[in-house]
Amino acid sequence: MAMDEEYVKQLVVARLRTIPPNIGFSLGSYGNFTRDEIITNVIRGTEVGRHFSQMEVKMLIESPRLVGRLSGGKKAPSD
Repeated sequence: MAMDEEYVKQLVVARLRTIPPNIGFSLGSYGNFTRDEIITNVIRGTEVGRHFSQMEVKMLIESPRLVGRLSGGKKAPSD
């Protein structure tokens, strides 16, 4: 299932806005960014913004499996 690019941007920005503005992010070879810099990059659709969005979507998709592993193999509530 492919997600609409604009929807993904809105989702990622909404999630980022729940994080305190003084939190920073390191995106490997792209460098270090503040929360607000990441938000700007996501909204503008820059390479950094697209990379961060891809990581965020992957994390959301993988989170039920992660919960299962962290809980000793128990199924996540959504399973």
